[in-house]
Amino acid sequence: MKERIREKFLAYQKEMFQDLAEIISVNSVRGEEAPGLPFGSEPARVLDLALKQGEKYGFKVDNVDNYAGAIEYGDFDESIGVLAHLDIVPAGKGWATDPFELVIKDNRLYGRGVLDNKGAVTAALYGMRIIRDLGLPIKRNIRLIIGTNEEQGSSCMKYYAAHRPVPAMGFTPDAEYPLIYGEKGNFWTKLHFAAEETPILEIKGGVAFNAVCSECITKLDGSKVSAQALKDSIQSEDTLGYDAEVTTDADGNVILVVKGLAAHGSTPEIGVNAIVSTSIILCRFLGEKAGSMLFFVRDQIRREPDGATLGLAYRDEISGGLSLNLGYIEMTADASWLGIDIRYPVTSSLSELKSKYEAMTARFGLQYQLVECSEPHYVPKDSEVVKKLLQVYRDVTGDQNADAFTIGGGTYAKALGKQFVAFGPEFPGAEPSNVHNVDEHVTIDAFIDHCVICTMAMYELAK
Repeated sequence: MKERIREKFLAYQKEMFQDLAEIISVNSVRGEEAPGLPFGSEPARVLDLALKQGEKYGFKVDNVDNYAGAIEYGDFDESIGVLAHLDIVPAGKGWATDPFELVIKDNRLYGRGVLDNKGAVTAALYGMRIIRDLGLPIKRNIRLIIGTNEEQGSSCMKYYAAHRPVPAMGFTPDAEYPLIYGEKGNFWTKLHFAAEETPILEIKGGVAFNAVCSECITKLDGSKVSAQALKDSIQSEDTLGYDAEVTTDADGNVILVVKGLAAHGSTPEIGVNAIVSTSIILCRFLGEKAGSMLFFVRDQIRREPDGATLGLAYRDEISGGLSLNLGYIEMTADASWLGIDIRYPVTSSLSELKSKYEAMTARFGLQYQLVECSEPHYVPKDSEVVKKLLQVYRDVTGDQNADAFTIGGGTYAKALGKQFVAFGPEFPGAEPSNVHNVDEHVTIDAFIDHCVICTMAMYELAK
């Protein structure tokens, strides 16, 4: 059957790329909210275009107040779902092609969203056409659910789930193959510290909770601190070989810029945190005058990726260990706080993690502010959806050793409940696709392979 499906996709290829080009052409970054436009005009416009494509091919369509939409095939009591999204991150500068034009070059498709995630919408839509064309028998509806706010919180799916029945099971082609069946819970906090007398005027570091800080900048009072003495005190092991530069600004203040290595917050062990490096340098140089926050970083957070010294470490056999990333630091005359991103294993719970965290903060006399949190997401490996999708992947790719895995990050699957998993579209070992970067692309061969897998997956769940 997979060869018949592949032949149909190749026959539809020109038409399919035209439909993909239409939705690629819309710069569907979140815009300004307006009546009837919860995420701005362009996410609503691209949703309308996609639904019109579904309607053109004879499917039922449903616009859920411009938060989300659905294209559905079948007329049964039960449904399976495919969850994808049409919103994008900003294109940025430096593209070799127009990011809002689908460009075919060197057997590759280029354009913002071609992989994340407009291409997945088109692949699923054409998969539904092919299942119908081939007369493949199904007993459940196939519903393509299309969101418009995945990149900024997935509130589109919260709204959808509150206003429409959610399919019994399904998958989101918005991650990686072979299959992701577990996602750790997340717990983001601001940890606040009392103001203290210190020669430090300001510290700022970090760009996101979920990113290892790669640059931390400290301003010190030049009347109390010698730039040369600070420079002489720095040792290469303080920064694990990354740069630490000391200069003086126009006001005579001493500026310390410490570099590190960025990494995703779910894998802090592969980065080098510039905040920790800064704490090592300043605690030794200033002694007690560095203040309790920097000593907390140096002595309690340390370079540990799992919060062990803080008493937070925990692991399970399914998803591995808890991770702790120090994403932000800010010290000013008005406020001092650390931004912490914790990912905790799938067999734990938010209440358990919160209890441990509150015990830790009480031990140090600290206050914290909860920024964002979620429960873990876990679908057992022996469930129908995992077994069927994994078998489809093995059958199409020939990789009989392919297995499902868990991640520390989060996917769109978490948005719609316990029986949704992440399944594609990126293949292990594939060339970098530049998702979220300039020149986002996918090879045509990989795109067609995903189309075949997605179609067979929809059929296996619906038959």
